[in-house]
Formats: sequence, structure tokens, C-alpha cells
Amino acid sequence: MKKLSTTSFLLILLSAFISIPGFAETPNNTEKVIISFENDIDFEELEKMGAEIHSELDAISSVIATLPEAVIMKANTDTDGSIKSISEDEIFKVAAQQPTWGYQHIKAPSALKLGYTGKGVKIAVIDTGINASHPDLRVAGGISMIGDSSPLTDGNGHGTHVAGVIGGLNNSIGVVGAAPDAEIYSVKVLGSDGAGKLENVLNGIQWAIDQKMDIINLSLTTENDIPELQELLKKAFQQGILIVGAAGNIETLTQEQEDTLYPARYPSVIAVGSIKNDNALSNFSYQGPSVELVAPGQGINSTYSNAETITQEDYKVSQGTSVSTPFVAAIFAQYMEAYPHLSNTQLRETVKRSLIDLGVKGKDRSFGYGLVQSIQVQAALFPDLKTNFWYTDSIQYIFDRSITNGFPDGTFRPASSITRADAMTMIGRAIGMQPDSSQHYFTDVSKTSYSAGYINKAYELGYIKGMPDGSFQPNAPIKRGDMAVIIERVFTFTSSGGSSFSDVNESKYYAEAIQAAYENGIVQGFDDHTFRPEAAITRAENAVILSKSLKYQQ
Repeated sequence: MKKLSTTSFLLILLSAFISIPGFAETPNNTEKVIISFENDIDFEELEKMGAEIHSELDAISSVIATLPEAVIMKANTDTDGSIKSISEDEIFKVAAQQPTWGYQHIKAPSALKLGYTGKGVKIAVIDTGINASHPDLRVAGGISMIGDSSPLTDGNGHGTHVAGVIGGLNNSIGVVGAAPDAEIYSVKVLGSDGAGKLENVLNGIQWAIDQKMDIINLSLTTENDIPELQELLKKAFQQGILIVGAAGNIETLTQEQEDTLYPARYPSVIAVGSIKNDNALSNFSYQGPSVELVAPGQGINSTYSNAETITQEDYKVSQGTSVSTPFVAAIFAQYMEAYPHLSNTQLRETVKRSLIDLGVKGKDRSFGYGLVQSIQVQAALFPDLKTNFWYTDSIQYIFDRSITNGFPDGTFRPASSITRADAMTMIGRAIGMQPDSSQHYFTDVSKTSYSAGYINKAYELGYIKGMPDGSFQPNAPIKRGDMAVIIERVFTFTSSGGSSFSDVNESKYYAEAIQAAYENGIVQGFDDHTFRPEAAITRAENAVILSKSLKYQQ
């Protein structure tokens, strides 16, 4: 076993800094800890140790359990066995300071007018609970990790405030959230004092993973790096969940800081800072290299929870990075609804391209990449495509058939050229070709290339011949004339001869193929009656040719 790691957490309450003492030891000299294993959870070892298991964190091969103090002390000197580490539980607090222009500032009205309201997106608000009785909120469900308390109550008000920024209903009362139709789930991990234990936070994240949430909102912070927390959030991100976290609030202007607080500092989490209504950074907002985005975080009115009166008057003006964080969560919900096929990584890049750069040009320690903005245009299949354009239906057609997809940054790049390797891969997918690498025909095509099997099979079928020097030049852009030749061979188009384009010489090797594609409605050429056979074909043009060829074959 490895030695017991001891860490302590500090988080920031909604109206003022509160120092939360460490939790008391449980009776009979036992202590609740997080036990992590090198491989799978070793239940036999746990039984030998006399562990009382409270919950399992399958994603990181860990359990939360109570152990006798003597067993923990022995673990500090024993380096053998299946256990990787035993860590103490810790204390979390909400990341806000005190008491809405923010809704307008991120241009949320434009998104709602376009119909992007977060519909169908599941958001886990891991916080103090949510006042589900509030008439301006709709809570889809949730869970409490704190005793017998209900996740649909909130003795602090912080979680309810966060929920309102995301999903305040678009009705005639109170406030409206930036994603009013998102499915909000209350995951209560913090008590009415705004503090909670590490075990609660870990269990809340594990629940969000198990329930296949789309977004996790973490408006809570700690000063310490916790391996189990980092690993669990990494697992959540790897499973497609998008995670946003508060950068943290500085308590005094002289407070030293090298970066944001945790968990926002982890790479799997989008660290959110706070700005004022003049786009200046809030003086309490943590700065550092991990800051990715900023959003409104001062003077924000939202839903609240008042123990004495549950009416539509339960609202409060608040500030802090825990207030700016749900604005970002809501914007991502808009983009998820608009582009449901994009991964969390692609969405992360997409939102960066739509923001307003503040401060120093590019990414900086204060504002990250800049101020988030709601979606402003009717979405096509990809953010860089146009709706109802000449290529729109064709790109959708081949995308639906898994012939093509976007780039890692979430773009399609319709005007970019495609390589000869890409062209053969897409043609192969289009006709259901079975890639075959048992024989290799071109020395300049790597045997491990994604396209090798398609290129080899296409050569065997006579669709391609390669270059005069025996190479294939897989990374070279494919010409429009060459694409016509390959398409003509694959789909066996015929022509009456001659040429319909002024720049296509009938003696050229591609002349007959171009004419055949034209006469069968596969290509059209340009307004000046040219075909430009030597020009590189674009990704949008290729999509049109492929979709028309497939429809011709039907």
C-alpha cells in the first residue's frame, strides 16, 4: 500500500468567506476515506481490512469506505498489495461571494429567437441542491449525497441561483435562463452552510457519469489538487461529458495566485472567470493559464431559495465565478442542441471561435480566450457551413451515410481541397468497399494509413492507376478532372462524346469522363462554361459529386 495522502479543501461561500473546519472523526476510532486500487476494486482485500463500504467509484477503481484508524496507520508503512492510495475526505464550499445584464451580454435573446434553448440537453448542477418548488424553475430529477436530504430542496440558495442562470423558465415572471429548456438535474453535494465533503463531490460526479449527463456544472472550488477528483473528471470528459468549473474567487487583493483553483485547473474542466458589465475582469476573479473563458459574474439576478417563503419573489442578486460558470454551461447547451453530432472536444473549439476576445489578443491569463457568446445564426450541419446553400443537402446526405465527417475542431471546411487519399477513402465508404491491405501497391502510401486499404482495393478493381512514376501521391490535392475519371470508372457513366466545356480538350485523358459526368447530371461546371479540370476539388464540390453519383445509382 502507498502512504495516506492528506489534503485539505477550501471553497468560497455565496456572500462571504467562511472557514470550514475539518470534519470530525467518526466514533470508535474509525475514519471515512477514499481507497483507490491499481487495477479493479479488490473486495477481498477490503474485507480483510474490515472496511465498511459506502459507495463505489467504478470509473476510477475506488471506493469510499470507513476504516479503523489502526488499519490506516498500517497502510502508511505497507507498500505491497493491490491498493494504490488511501486519501482522507475533504471539505468543499460554493464558489461565490455576494449579491441581469448578463443574459443580454452573452446575446442569449438571439439564440432563443432562433430556437436554441438547450432542449434535450441534460445538465447536472453539482451544488447545494435546487429549490424545485420555485415557480420559475423546472427540475428534471437528481440525487442527494448528503444524508436523507432531498436534492429538490436547497437550504443555502446557491444551487438554485446557479440553476436559474442556466434554466430559468421563459415565462412571464422573474428571470429567464440562457438555456430555459435544458433538463436540469440537482446533484446535492454541499450542505446548507455551502460546504461539503470530497466523498460527496466524487459520488455526485460518478452519478452524473452513470446517468449519462451531457454537461456538469461545478460552481465549487478547492485549493488542493486531488488525484481522485482529477481522474474522475478526466473519465467523465472521456465519456463525452462537457465540464465547466468556477475559476475561484480571491478573498483579498494581496492574495497570491499562480493559477485558478481546483477543479477548474484540471485540463478536462473549462475554467470560467468573471467579468463586469464593462468587460473588465472582476477584481475577485482568479487568473492564470488555466482560465479558458469568461462570462458575466457581477450583479446577476437569479432564482433563489428562501426557507420562509417559496414564491415567485425568491430571487437574489449575486456575484462570483460560480455565477459566471452557469452562463457558460447554458451556452454549451445551446450549441449541443444546434450541433448534436459534435463531440465535447469539438464543441469546446466551436465556442472558442464564436467568442469576443478581451484583453491581450489571443489567450491570456485574465480572460482566457474571451467572453462567451450565444449561438447567433441558424445552424447548418457544421458551424462553418451555410443553411439552404448549394452544398447543404449534399453534405448532409453523405454525412448521414458516414462517408465524411468534420475535423477535430468541429469544422467541415467546405472550401478546402481534399487529398487523393481522402478522396479514395470517401469513395470507398460510399460504395461499401471492403478495404484490403493484404497486397500493397504504392510505396508512398503508408501501410498503416487510414486510406491504405481503400487505395489498394481501388487499384485492384481498376478504379485508379497511380502516377506515371508508380506513386500515388496520397497527400496531394485531387484534381477535378481526376475525380471525374475515378467517378466514371466506379459508377460506369457513359457519354455521347465531345465536350461541353471550353477548357476541356477532347484529347485529354479526363475529357470523356467529364463529359459523361456532365451528361448524367453529376457535374455542372462554372458560369463561364469552364470546368477547370486542373483545379483542386473542394470538400463541398466533392460532397455534391458523391451524393449525386449515389442517387444516380439508386
